[in-house]
Amino acid sequence: MGTYRKRGRYYTSTGYSEEFDGYSEVSPEQPEYAAYQEEAVDYQPEYAAYQEEAADYQPEYYQEQYEDYGAEYQDARQTAVYDNYSPQSYRYHDYSSQQLRQPRWHADYSDRQRASAYPYPRYGRVQETQEVPQQEEGNHERAARRPEPDGEELQRRREARRHRRIREEKRRRRRKRLIIALSVRLACMLTALFIVISLFRLLFFGSPVRRKVRVEAGTELDVKDFLKKEKVKGEFVTDISKVRLDHVGEQEIVLEVKGKKRKSRLIVEDTKAPKADPVPAVIDVDGKLKAKELVDNIEDATDVKCSFKKKPDLSEKGSTSAVVILTDEGGNTAEVEADIEVIIDKEAPVIDGVAPLTGFIGEPISYKSTITVTDNCVRDMDVTVDNSKVDTKTAGTYDVFYTAVDRAGNKAEASTVITIKEKPQNYVTPEEVLEEADEVLKEITKKGMTKKEKAKAIYEWARMNIGYVNKSEKDSWTNGAHQGFTEKSGDCFVFFATAKALLTQAGIPNLDVVKSDTSHSSHYWSLIDCGDGWYHFDATPRMGGGDDFFMKTDAQILKYSKNHRNSHIFDQSLYPATPTEESTVK
Repeated sequence: MGTYRKRGRYYTSTGYSEEFDGYSEVSPEQPEYAAYQEEAVDYQPEYAAYQEEAADYQPEYYQEQYEDYGAEYQDARQTAVYDNYSPQSYRYHDYSSQQLRQPRWHADYSDRQRASAYPYPRYGRVQETQEVPQQEEGNHERAARRPEPDGEELQRRREARRHRRIREEKRRRRRKRLIIALSVRLACMLTALFIVISLFRLLFFGSPVRRKVRVEAGTELDVKDFLKKEKVKGEFVTDISKVRLDHVGEQEIVLEVKGKKRKSRLIVEDTKAPKADPVPAVIDVDGKLKAKELVDNIEDATDVKCSFKKKPDLSEKGSTSAVVILTDEGGNTAEVEADIEVIIDKEAPVIDGVAPLTGFIGEPISYKSTITVTDNCVRDMDVTVDNSKVDTKTAGTYDVFYTAVDRAGNKAEASTVITIKEKPQNYVTPEEVLEEADEVLKEITKKGMTKKEKAKAIYEWARMNIGYVNKSEKDSWTNGAHQGFTEKSGDCFVFFATAKALLTQAGIPNLDVVKSDTSHSSHYWSLIDCGDGWYHFDATPRMGGGDDFFMKTDAQILKYSKNHRNSHIFDQSLYPATPTEESTVK
């Protein structure tokens, strides 16, 4: 027997069919049914919430999840069923947990089957149990005999669920670690493959020329520095003579290796700190002093800037000191401390190197090529030239005036004459002569030699390589020097001119000295300054003994001249005086 509701009215029947034949009307207004309906409605929300939660778990967990809702929900499963409208007649229907254990795929049961599994009105059916009293009574008895779970059982079930969650979390973490390990292994394999391919390309298809070459500033380039293997041969395509190695920077170098032009990047760097010698300075009170005036002989492959670590106080007379910081292009620094003497300057500077000059019509003239100015306070001073009376377009002799003023206002003046004449035929330019001098200096000088050592080497080379003949053109010193370099013979003018070219190109200051008394013969020699004053320098050999004229004082050269028919007499007013003692500079 069953109960069916249609259009707000209830029907019961012993033979249920799709056409609902045999249903009888049941009034929902009976008190027994109303009580049942209120009780059933109270449990509907709890059962619905449980059913939604239980559907999310796997089938094997449904029974335990279902039973954990406690004693109150167990009462809900033993639902009173209104039987045949008789008062106080209730029977219980035991809902097997088999239905709750069904997975979600069991939802495809028809509405009729699901509705028959639960008698609450919300499913549209209240089962009639009149036809099967024995079965319903059996279900009620089994439900009554089933023990309610105690606290320990509930705790055990909770622990079981917690352990299942822990196991699930461990499985999830193991999967994550496995994925990470596989990813790392794959990345390592790809990296190893990339390295193998790169090495293969480098060994069999790589360029024999280095991509970048680093060199220290000031060093000489060698093609081997750019090649990866010593057995490989190559040559520079780039003009190495134009490559600047005295400045920090980068530039492209092209080489030809194995018949192909290949490029490399040259990086010039400066890693060595500069060096310099301290120079004591004398300065006027409240004078201006530059840091570079306190150092000398700066050694570095690149340009060096000088600055004060702390600006010295020059406001009062007395002694003090200053620290100069040397900084090269590579950022390397060095410190040099020098002494400073602050005085009240009343001493005028001294102009040296004033000697007769020679020029050619229409040609530029260098008035200060041999001029030097010294001062008790300023180490390097400039000099002004007054050549307003010189007419470079007309042959003749003209006056030239020099003026030098120090920081304290002390003035020095000097004058000389310049002879303007026609340019001789087959004139050799100074540039040509200096190039010839370079070739000789490469053979007789070495790096690190002092000025005095270079001057001695020039003196000996001229005496040993030039033969004396009483014949030369004296209109141009450049022509005389060219004769000495090419013909290796000539008179005193050729010896003088050749030595002049070598001294000039070696960076040694020199002055032309001309014999003043030409009644017997003419003669030419030089004055040189190697760092401790002007000394006489005469490379022309003489017959007899005692003809050593390397760096002699005025007294020494005049003594020899007096004993040899005024061989070296000269107008001392036109030339700077030499020291009274022999040179002691190295």
